Amino acid sequence: MPNPTLPPPEEALLPILKAHGKDPGSLLQVLVAVQHAFHHVPDSVVDELSASMGVSRVRIRGLVSFYSFLSDTYQGEYVVHFSDNITDQMGGNRALASRLCERLGVRLGETRRDGRVSIHFTSCTGMCDQGPAALVNYQAVTRLSPERIDRMAELVQARVPLDQWPEDFFRVETRIRRSDVVFRRALEAGAGIRASLERGGEILPEWAEDLAPSDATRHHLERGGAETLKEIYKSELRGRGGAGFKTGIKWESVRNAKSGGRYVLCNADEGEPGTFKDRVLLTDYADAVFDGMTVCGHVVGSKRGILYLRQEYWYLKDHLEAVLERRRQEGLLGKRILGTGLEFDIQIHWGAGAYICGMESAMIKSIEGRRGIPRRRWPLPVHQGYMKKPTVVNNVETFACASLISARGGEWFAYNGTSQSSGTKLFCVSGDCERPGIYEYPWGVTVREVLRDCGALDAQAVQMGGASGTLVHPSEFDRAICFEDLAGTGTVMVFGPTRDLFEAVKNFSAFFQHESCGLCTPCRVGTTLLANYVKKFDHGYGSPVDLQEIRHIAHVMRTMAHCGLGQTASNPLMDSIQKFERIWQERMKTRDFIPAFDLDGALEEARQLTERTDAAAHLATEEA
Repeated sequence: MPNPTLPPPEEALLPILKAHGKDPGSLLQVLVAVQHAFHHVPDSVVDELSASMGVSRVRIRGLVSFYSFLSDTYQGEYVVHFSDNITDQMGGNRALASRLCERLGVRLGETRRDGRVSIHFTSCTGMCDQGPAALVNYQAVTRLSPERIDRMAELVQARVPLDQWPEDFFRVETRIRRSDVVFRRALEAGAGIRASLERGGEILPEWAEDLAPSDATRHHLERGGAETLKEIYKSELRGRGGAGFKTGIKWESVRNAKSGGRYVLCNADEGEPGTFKDRVLLTDYADAVFDGMTVCGHVVGSKRGILYLRQEYWYLKDHLEAVLERRRQEGLLGKRILGTGLEFDIQIHWGAGAYICGMESAMIKSIEGRRGIPRRRWPLPVHQGYMKKPTVVNNVETFACASLISARGGEWFAYNGTSQSSGTKLFCVSGDCERPGIYEYPWGVTVREVLRDCGALDAQAVQMGGASGTLVHPSEFDRAICFEDLAGTGTVMVFGPTRDLFEAVKNFSAFFQHESCGLCTPCRVGTTLLANYVKKFDHGYGSPVDLQEIRHIAHVMRTMAHCGLGQTASNPLMDSIQKFERIWQERMKTRDFIPAFDLDGALEEARQLTERTDAAAHLATEEA
């Protein structure tokens, strides 16, 4: 297979290392740049990186093998990743992928012999409201159809550069279907920061000399941070990533930490299948998100923020970098923000395809240039986070809410919602509904109300909170969505009356098997066993004994897995067994145990090759 002609490693890496530096902590960012430049990480580059950055080849290769968007073999001039979330499958992504493979003469998962193209499946790309979707050289392509697939094949065959493809291929719509008091209109950029600084007194004039901040300046900044923290407490804001931890407590813990060098990290690695609200916020409300991070920096005493962004949103790169640069020019980032002693800046750190990095401790390791392996719960990031310094980790929606709370006050925010779930929540609605997209509701809205508004009152089931969330039966549609009842990430995947729910279970089990980091045995082995049992039922060999085994494995995983992935990976199976047992019963051919391996069936290929159809070519089975 031909590889691209590479210049000498020193010459090829020079601009990349100049942009990212030679510190080992930037290793993952360097590898992402190399992958984009050469569509793989060549051996010659690995050698040069090892020498230039002072890291071992083993560490570099470990990163390449861990992150799914890095590869040690050339993937072609055009690299296509079809999104394989269940909503994409419901839209016909499998047939579309096969069609493109046929048109281009390449097998799925392989690179064509001439090095032109490779086609793969990947996990959810965050385009569930406008799928089926794919990534072409890491650029999002939406609303795939047979006609669009045929046109893509023509463009690849003709080697048309991606920037000359039809613009409509890459059009990503925000689709905000319902907005409420929080996100109904965007505030002026910097409104949250100004309010935070004003709480310390009058915003101080720009310094005339390069001197250390005066005691008066420190007093104003500290008082403003303390008063803003009070507003965060009044708002009762809880993290919008699913766990629901009190934001005020987290920020105060970092503010009061004795260690210096605090950090603010924004988790934009929304890899949970069916989730895409971060994509919309970073498109239409990026200033609110960055305001929230800066307000947090003011409160906790941090000078540096990092936005950890999943690579599926690579198309947002130019937009976000332009917003950050504009904010620096406007005095909303950098030194002496708004002419005061406040200093804070934000950089973007790209993920490389690992669902586990949505977990805060795994994300921190990824930012440090390592494999995203979750660590033990203690010490918490607020005590020892990024670079072992006190670190605030919140998600995109949480920071956007924090900026609004700073600008409008905690009581204004807490007016909506329930007693334990204040404010509003963004819901990502996709699947079998008339109006997929983003919906904002006060906490406490019922499932039925959401289904009514999106046009899906005939749903037979709803998956709430992503693949690891809760499968909701129609009898539960009047349950409230809030931390007191149905909590989660705000993901709503709708399954219509004609859908086979077993296909969703199969998709989710395969997803968790693939995304397990492999650290602990309960998750590494458990996700594989569960996926195998699902396949056994899918092939018609399931039995009640197997259901008991699934329950047992799920119990072991929930009680013994190292992190949340393993603890929740069995949720879709257990919910479906409890609430929709018929989908399992329909796939049972016996009430007795049947081995998962069919030895006689395994010999079928040999019989075809030898043209044997007689009884002697089959294994004899004993009559009971």
